[in-house]
Amino acid sequence: MAIQHTLFISATRLKKDTALGGSVDDNLIMPYILLAQDMNILPVLGTDLYEAIKTKINGGTLTGDYKTLMETYIQPALVQFSFSQLAPYLRLRFVNNAVVVMGATEQSSSATYDDIKPLMDTATDAAQFYRQRLIDYLTDKGSSAFPEYASNNDAGEMSPTTRNYYAGLNLDIAPVSNRMKNFLQGANITTYDC
Repeated sequence: MAIQHTLFISATRLKKDTALGGSVDDNLIMPYILLAQDMNILPVLGTDLYEAIKTKINGGTLTGDYKTLMETYIQPALVQFSFSQLAPYLRLRFVNNAVVVMGATEQSSSATYDDIKPLMDTATDAAQFYRQRLIDYLTDKGSSAFPEYASNNDAGEMSPTTRNYYAGLNLDIAPVSNRMKNFLQGANITTYDC
């Protein structure tokens, strides 16, 4: 029995709204849409709202605020996150006991990861912009329009996050060792311990 997934965008939408060519196989695209959806949209919506939207899509009852949420806020972000997830794998195929680079011909060569990285970064920047719009919309509308947004109370459920931009730089206060404290005191540097 196959597992059925509910995707918030189609492969056709991804091809239409990005630089993907129409000849890219939908079977290659679908896993990366699901991955981007789970990694980047689920944390913003929270489990209950995410599941409610999937139920409405499957039942053909996505209307009103939920339809606006999907078409205006979720889908633009998901398109860009999906493209960013998919891009590095377009040039590779995993076959039997090897990873093969695709697309090299006598007249051309395959793009390297360094060639693709700027495209991924640009797509991620656009996706984060759209995800911030999604977060702002959800916090403005809140549980009055989406009751499931504030109802993630069961074990294992993901509560919605309002964090969006990640720069890979940790600004948390690091624990200071006694050796570091002594050094700072010797240098006449005062710190405030929270």
